[in-house]
Amino acid sequence: MTKETKLFDSDFPEHEQLPRTFTIDFETIEREGKTMTKIIYQGMQVGDYIDDNSRVLDNYRFHDVFHYTFATVLGWSPCARAMLKRKRKSVSDIDQFEDGARATITEEAVSLIVFNYAKKRNLLDSDNNVESEILDFIKDSTSPFEVSKCTKEEWEKAILMGYSLFRNLVKHDGGKIYFDMNNKTARFIK
Repeated sequence: MTKETKLFDSDFPEHEQLPRTFTIDFETIEREGKTMTKIIYQGMQVGDYIDDNSRVLDNYRFHDVFHYTFATVLGWSPCARAMLKRKRKSVSDIDQFEDGARATITEEAVSLIVFNYAKKRNLLDSDNNVESEILDFIKDSTSPFEVSKCTKEEWEKAILMGYSLFRNLVKHDGGKIYFDMNNKTARFIK
């Protein structure tokens, strides 16, 4: 999907569109003896509290930043749609096939696989590209969905941007991020 291409949800009512600009607050909290992340959008918690879900403390609790970055750069994130309550329910096929369980599970799997890849590469701190095999895997995995129109270069931009934001969240133990779908940018604003 090129910048000139309209977004996947452009023809839907505004309440079913991903917000074109938005800020997400990744707040670190202690709960039940665990360090967790609470995600806040427009003053309200979205999604569940997240911990690392692992015996190894690797800051995976901040991984939702990838979903919001995918939404921003690719115009696609069934996970962000669910968290922000922006599923396209007015068209049952889109709700089921593009915003439904299979798409959501696929996005979570892509996020996890890329996370494991990035952990071995210092969270892509000094990388300015993503290996072609990873991008090929992502393209293959997401081929049944509307995001298949996005290029490997767009995926690479989304991944590298997401990891830049992720590293800031880890460094500051949370923070706020401003996402701009119109310009396909995001910035850490703490």
